[in-house]
Amino acid sequence: MEKAPVAAFVKDPDGRYVYASPHLLATMGKLMGLDWHGKTDADFWPPEAAAVIHAHDNAAMHGGGSQVFTRVMPLDDGPHSVLLIEFPLPIVDRGIGVGGLAVDVTQHFQTETDHAQLVAVTDHTAESVMMVGLDGLITHINPAFERVTGYSRDEVIGQNPRLLQSGLNTAAFYEQMWTSLTAGVPWVGELVNRRKDGSFFIEKAVIAPVGGANGEITGYIAVKRDVTNERALSASSARSVAERALVLEVVRDLRPGATPETTAQAICRKVVRLNGTDAAQIVVFEFDGRALPIGHVVAGREDPALFPLPFQIARRLHARAALGPWTEPWANRQGRAYDQLVENAGPSALAYAPVCYGERLIGLLVVESRDVTNKNAIADLLPTIVEFADLAGALIGPEVAGRLDAQTGREHVSGIIAQQAFLPVFQPIVDIVLDKVVGYEALTRFTDGSDPETVFAEASAARLGVELEIATLKAALAAAEALPGWAWLNVNASAEFILAGEHLRFLISDSRRPIVVEVTEHEAIIDYPAFRTAMAALGPKTQFAVDDAGTGFTSLRHILELRPAFVKLDRWLVADLETDEARQAMIVGLGHFARKTGCLLIAEGVETDREIAVLRSLGIHLGQGYALGRPRAADPSPVLIAVGG
Repeated sequence: MEKAPVAAFVKDPDGRYVYASPHLLATMGKLMGLDWHGKTDADFWPPEAAAVIHAHDNAAMHGGGSQVFTRVMPLDDGPHSVLLIEFPLPIVDRGIGVGGLAVDVTQHFQTETDHAQLVAVTDHTAESVMMVGLDGLITHINPAFERVTGYSRDEVIGQNPRLLQSGLNTAAFYEQMWTSLTAGVPWVGELVNRRKDGSFFIEKAVIAPVGGANGEITGYIAVKRDVTNERALSASSARSVAERALVLEVVRDLRPGATPETTAQAICRKVVRLNGTDAAQIVVFEFDGRALPIGHVVAGREDPALFPLPFQIARRLHARAALGPWTEPWANRQGRAYDQLVENAGPSALAYAPVCYGERLIGLLVVESRDVTNKNAIADLLPTIVEFADLAGALIGPEVAGRLDAQTGREHVSGIIAQQAFLPVFQPIVDIVLDKVVGYEALTRFTDGSDPETVFAEASAARLGVELEIATLKAALAAAEALPGWAWLNVNASAEFILAGEHLRFLISDSRRPIVVEVTEHEAIIDYPAFRTAMAALGPKTQFAVDDAGTGFTSLRHILELRPAFVKLDRWLVADLETDEARQAMIVGLGHFARKTGCLLIAEGVETDREIAVLRSLGIHLGQGYALGRPRAADPSPVLIAVGG
């Protein structure tokens, strides 16, 4: 640049000049002066001109690419047309500044030297450059023109620029452009042109007249930038903002306690407001493999009635949904999975997005588009549809998953009850001082190996808890007839079962042995007075036990509120008891608490002789655990056991 006949400059991020080539200073020396370094264009030009220059600089620095335009410079010998190329340029320790190269094109048609300089500059710019003579024929293009339009140099030189016309710009549009150019005024605007392959593209263009030595127009130069992708991104961004607003509206309009059906319908109403969509439906997969719509909206129509999908269709949709979202054209062909979703839809396309709760597939969002002008409309919408499906999963997932679990659990538990798929077993409760069995706890084992606690919780969630307890208690009481008549029998019952009253009272009323009802923790006791009334209704011969003492405030409150005959110490208090003085101190404290409240302690989970010995030393008389006897079927024979050696 020190020797080239090209004006060159560098400005820092604040617009201050940090370099100016000798050619630039020779051209504008009087204007810039000797102390140009560190000054800005506002120090040289009128405010209006400085503002235009500043805007161009910003476009180059922040646009991430070069900017090419013409500028009329008022020099000493009159106005000059200058072709200017600006580009972002890193400045050491200063950030991103702007660099520039300028060629005076005022008389470029007059000399081969100037023309060669101009061609050399334009051939290395990313913007499309085209020169046209007064006869309206193209005299020069640069490589960027070839890349953007698809036309080669040989195909366009000598041709009229109208070979690029798309037909989408009106005659009035071109008339206004040429009015400006023939008056010697540069024209700035956007053109919709057509490439060689027939595709449309949008160009932001600066077209300037080029003047001769006497000021007459000798030709025209057009510097154009392909902004097709920018316009598409801008439109996409605007659409994305609108789509995001619809998603946020769903969250904003939520009401506490809304059902999955209400929420699904609200989501579908937002989805059909997306450009290019005509219908939306949210389908939930049932536990038995079927699919049930819980929301369905069709634009411009009343909400359709909701009917379960045929089993085969539901299976296909479920299998495909496990693979992720997809789109497909609609065709009314027998057996196609979506026929039931969009009957009489006409030409359309469909998008499907799985509705998941965590990793669990619970449903499907189906969206229909009848936009026949844009075959890719539904595919373009798929990311937003997936977002709506994810939102649906978060909003309705917990309750829908709970319903499905309850349905599955109900089916499972109903089968257990109907088939009597369980076995009562009995674990001895031992007086560890007298080495004698004094009672048994009735427990249930399921023939499929399921964990009893899990099955009873499943039954409670499926609203079959009392039914399962009735069935298992009836079996336990019948099997307990084989146990010694003098031993008491602990039976487990939930708060719901006890409060129901009649069934439990009927079952234990004919028992010839003492019955101890052990309150389980399947659900909390909310109304203690009502619970005490239900306990009293079971009769004076029925006693009560509270489980899991030492595990929290709830169990201690049970003792105070219910005044049970027995309190069972949880296994965690007994484990490693012989080496843990803190546990020993807690058991001593609970023993004192029990004596003050008139109940007996039963240590659960006793598994070693050492634990038995320590429990004895701490004043605990009753124990239950593998060291004292495992749960097994009823056997009337054992009444004495050897414990603690």
